[in-house]
Amino acid sequence: MPALLLFGVVLATETRTTADIRTGAPATQDTVSHRSARVTWAVLALSPAAAALAWWWAGRAVRPIDQVRAVADDIQGADLGRRIALSHGPAEVAALAASFDAMLDRLQHSAEVQRRLIEETSHELRVPLAVLMNNAEVLLAHPDPTVEDYRRGLERSRAAAERLAAVLDELLVDARGRARTLDRRPTDLTALVRAVVDDVGVLAATRGSRLSAAGAPTAVCPVDEPTVRRAIHNLVDNAVRYSPGGTAVDVTVEVLAAEVAVVVTDHGPGIAAADRGRVFDRFWRGRSDPPGTGLGLAIARQIALAHGGNLTLTSPGPAGDGCAFRFTVRR
Repeated sequence: MPALLLFGVVLATETRTTADIRTGAPATQDTVSHRSARVTWAVLALSPAAAALAWWWAGRAVRPIDQVRAVADDIQGADLGRRIALSHGPAEVAALAASFDAMLDRLQHSAEVQRRLIEETSHELRVPLAVLMNNAEVLLAHPDPTVEDYRRGLERSRAAAERLAAVLDELLVDARGRARTLDRRPTDLTALVRAVVDDVGVLAATRGSRLSAAGAPTAVCPVDEPTVRRAIHNLVDNAVRYSPGGTAVDVTVEVLAAEVAVVVTDHGPGIAAADRGRVFDRFWRGRSDPPGTGLGLAIARQIALAHGGNLTLTSPGPAGDGCAFRFTVRR
């Protein structure tokens, strides 16, 4: 349309020049604009074509955006598998579609994680609930229960209730880490580690294990103190419980340029290479003793990821000298 208007203005403009009779040089210029019938008809003839071309070009430009809108309208909460997959169009629109697809990938992954968590949690909670119900049915069906029968039944019920409470408590900590609802404040991780070692020291003493803390004298970084304390406590408690009595468990604090690491090393039998990939799975347990929920390592890793770090395992194998869990947080 701008080109058409410019064409009409140029054709509709006539320039007249007068010259000096004596010198022949231009003396004055007089520009007069007039509208000729030929120009008028040319503009009228080209206007529909220009309008049609502009309409087609505008539709071609916004068609990818309409495709994005159509996919967004068609996606439902139960069907996150749809993707825009835009392969042509303006670069900006293609980048927008790629970002939209990436967002859908993250949403689908989160939905799958939630589904697996619900399935695993329902399976884990079903066992203690079944114990509670069966215990109640046995006591109610007993023809002449004694005080000792009631005592044993109550002890079994208490153990099942404690397991339920432990699982729910661990799941709440895990959910808080996944939601990234962290209250970061400057915390000395060396002091925190020493406090955890003092707490678990009672258990280590009953097993004859030697529990020690070493490393940097101070390690201040912004973390959510309750969740990080819970993660380190899980690691140290696991190391004491799963290593043979009388062995040593060492906790070391390392301060690096971009992160702070807490390394928990035991001298037990180690973890088989085939099981190392499942160590951080929820509810997975390599041994049935001692009792536990199977959530400690998964939650510790989630807390590390929420703080910009990670939790890794180094184990030479079942015939090697124990395991070393490295818990890191960003400084």
